[in-house]
Amino acid sequence: MARLNLLTVLTTTSLINTALAAYSLADSYTASNFFDSFIFFDGKDPTNGFVQYKDLKTAAKSGLIAIEGSGDNAAVYMGVDHKTKDPAGRASVRISSKKSYNHGLFLFDIEHNPGSICGTWPAFWLLSDSGKWPVGGEIDIFEGVNEQSDNKMTLHTTPGCLIKNTDFSGEVETANCDVHAPGQGANMGCGILYPKGKAHSYGKSMNAVGGGVYATMWTSQDIRVYYFPRSSIPKDITMGKPDPAKWGMPAAKFAAGCNIDQHFSGLNIIFNTAFCGDWAGDASVWDKSRCKAKAPTCKEYVQNNPEAFKDAYWMIRSVKVYQEGKTMSRRGDAGDAFAQIMPEMDMSLAEEMSRNDNSSNVLD
Repeated sequence: MARLNLLTVLTTTSLINTALAAYSLADSYTASNFFDSFIFFDGKDPTNGFVQYKDLKTAAKSGLIAIEGSGDNAAVYMGVDHKTKDPAGRASVRISSKKSYNHGLFLFDIEHNPGSICGTWPAFWLLSDSGKWPVGGEIDIFEGVNEQSDNKMTLHTTPGCLIKNTDFSGEVETANCDVHAPGQGANMGCGILYPKGKAHSYGKSMNAVGGGVYATMWTSQDIRVYYFPRSSIPKDITMGKPDPAKWGMPAAKFAAGCNIDQHFSGLNIIFNTAFCGDWAGDASVWDKSRCKAKAPTCKEYVQNNPEAFKDAYWMIRSVKVYQEGKTMSRRGDAGDAFAQIMPEMDMSLAEEMSRNDNSSNVLD
């Protein structure tokens, strides 16, 4: 009987410790620390965009970045030049987090985004710091070009990563994450388009409802992307206790035929607004869009119409990174079990149980 009681306690303790496992806040990027936490890239655009990325000092001086509001209402503004006609490219910013990550739950609270404007290519994403793209992987959480109205979520990897169309609400456009996959366009990766017309997931329609929260859960098993418009953000997120188990089906789930840990590691958070380049400015894309009626090429339109980009800005309330772990420190041994479950237990009884556990009587 003594052994049964002790095993019951240990089993109960194990269950309690499992229940305690939750996501705890690891990093919070808000107006108070945002620009200090990111590196400003000022080199040539890797995607051949018609853009000039500015360093922190230049971006601040020229009004490309700012903090809007104060206190709890403060938000991070990142815009583009909307006043000049520069033949070298439109001024913008591209930033990368100083910290890199391996797994996590990433919450992006976006009030306004630069999408649905001809010539634009905005995105926020996770990119490996390996310097040998796509080694280490890339997770595009939010991305689109020109007048696109629905968000596209994509993975870019080395060979050996595939996805299946199951357990998510989005629409698969390409299933092979390898950037050199046969039968797919160059660098396309595996892409999932947000369900058309089911939410305000990108660009002007997202801005019209005050934005929302994108959540990306990255584990060894899979990578999932959820989106919640401003009026539908779960209470567990607003309370700082995110619980993905309550969120229902994700918009995208990258799993099935991919060893996640083999393909993704050491990822930094990136925001940028590019113009034209390999996607937005590709002739096959530009010529098939309504933007073609505004100018023969993307570059011509972006260079000669600065006023069109006044609303091509980010307004970011916060970016928060949670790590899966225990909200309380518990070793899960018998001593903890007695202390937590039966604090009123007389310790002499506990000692007696321990002695009985080592005697032959327990076999009776």
